[in-house]
Amino acid sequence: MNDTVAVALITALSTLSAGAVTGGFAFWGTRRQLKAQAQQAREDRSEQRATRHLEARRDVYVRFLDAAVQVDQHMGFIWIEPASSVTAEKVERMIELTSQLWKVLPAVLLEGPPAVSEAARAYAGAVAEECDTLEEISGAPGEEPLWVRADGFMTFSERRIETQQHFIKTARETLGGGDLPSLTTPA
Repeated sequence: MNDTVAVALITALSTLSAGAVTGGFAFWGTRRQLKAQAQQAREDRSEQRATRHLEARRDVYVRFLDAAVQVDQHMGFIWIEPASSVTAEKVERMIELTSQLWKVLPAVLLEGPPAVSEAARAYAGAVAEECDTLEEISGAPGEEPLWVRADGFMTFSERRIETQQHFIKTARETLGGGDLPSLTTPA
């Protein structure tokens, strides 16, 4: 009977030891797996935050460009109209569109980065200066278009186009699409 008790004790100790070793390996494996899952979750959250930030930037840039296109089109029409047909309503609409552009500018400045902010500010400044000039020379009698009357028409137009293109290029680079074809170059 002593032998039976000894065998039972040895078997029980072996079973307990095997259980402890197996439990230890399971604990370490589970712990390692939980650490890996936690790290993966942190990386996923970081990637999601970056994606949301990029989408927010894109939305702000698009709003700014929408305002820019509207003011560009309106200014273009005013430049080519005869001076006598530029009504106060058209000038007010141009001022309103310029104001809308300036209202979107702070969102661009907040979203950044600094290079895009500076490009947007330069464009908005060029538009404001051109708007002021158009306001000054509009409504005068005569049938020649305003671009004929303005000494700096080409300077205004070129500056507006260059600053807008610079904004677009900088925004594309920020959004990861710096290699996209230019808007002025046929694809």
